[in-house]
Amino acid sequence: MDYIIASDFTLLLIFKGFMAYPKLFIPGPTHVSEDILNAFSTYQVGHRTPEFSELTQTVITGIQKVLYTQNKVFLASHAATGLWELGLRNTYKPNSKILFAVNGAFSSKWSTVGDKCGFKYSTIDKSWETGIHPEDIDDQLSTGDYDIFCMVHNETSTGVLSDLEPISKLLKNKYPNVIWMVDAVSSMAGVKIEVDKLGIDFIFASTQKAWGLPAGFAVCSVSDRILDRSKNIKNKGYFFDLEVYDKYYEKWQTPVTPSIPHLFGLKATIEKIENEGLENRWERHIECGKYTREWAINHGQQFFPEKSCLSPTITCIQNDQKWDINAINDKLLGKGYRMDRGYGKLRGQTFRIAHMGNVYLDDLKDYLAQFDNVLTELNY
Repeated sequence: MDYIIASDFTLLLIFKGFMAYPKLFIPGPTHVSEDILNAFSTYQVGHRTPEFSELTQTVITGIQKVLYTQNKVFLASHAATGLWELGLRNTYKPNSKILFAVNGAFSSKWSTVGDKCGFKYSTIDKSWETGIHPEDIDDQLSTGDYDIFCMVHNETSTGVLSDLEPISKLLKNKYPNVIWMVDAVSSMAGVKIEVDKLGIDFIFASTQKAWGLPAGFAVCSVSDRILDRSKNIKNKGYFFDLEVYDKYYEKWQTPVTPSIPHLFGLKATIEKIENEGLENRWERHIECGKYTREWAINHGQQFFPEKSCLSPTITCIQNDQKWDINAINDKLLGKGYRMDRGYGKLRGQTFRIAHMGNVYLDDLKDYLAQFDNVLTELNY
């Protein structure tokens, strides 16, 4: 096999006349397996036909099982970023006040959406290595008339996972009227989230992370009380109006023409999840996280998140050994792998290893073995 590195951002592997890109070990988009890619080539169907409704019903039912919910699941042919706004526009009333828990880049961006929409809000500002804890929420909710609480379950920027169970107990026991919204972009389908048991009103994710599909699609679970609340809210626009979504849901259709290839891909992914078994899937992600952390510790590295918040889908490693991340990246590209070099202000200071979706333990072992070879080549 011959390799040509066209640039720091592009790697072309020339093999028997075919071109491919490096295998992804970044936190999104993640590696898409060949069987899922093949599902995207399924012959198109009309989005107002019985066969489409059957496909949609199969996909939605499968997602409900993954989320342990009876809530309605809506499908969106755009990034999960749009669902930040959809959730807020369908719950915010003139007398509302939103509380955002901010402990990383993406939770910060979600609060920016509230600001851009002109909504009243406050933030819980935490250090990026820290999870969101119930006492943080209690301290803030007790001081203001909030009726919406928004948080990120698994901060993709840092690999910090916040425990949802104690937060659920707090909200149920002390703040039952507060609507709970959860960004699960990099945890959904990789971490067990029992939506109905927890009482999450709005939870969403894009498909390019633990779902293991190409980017450009998102899903959300919506409680009845959000749907009821949405009916009394004006000026939501059309594209993000849950009443419009709900109208088409009754026919197992979508308000606008969706990405039909993504639905075929989701159907294939759900079949893979069913074959693997839900509990086996959650355990696989936990096992991959443990393996990655053991590898890091054996190399004298520590982790960016606090110990109680280590993620089963992303390991964010604090570069205590001062490795030249750019040099390692170049070497790994030459071997056919794409690594992460840290997000935003943490670039170079940390690096992240994704172990979710279509990344299995054998894939991880292979990648980290190649990483070790690169470290040897660089005399680390």
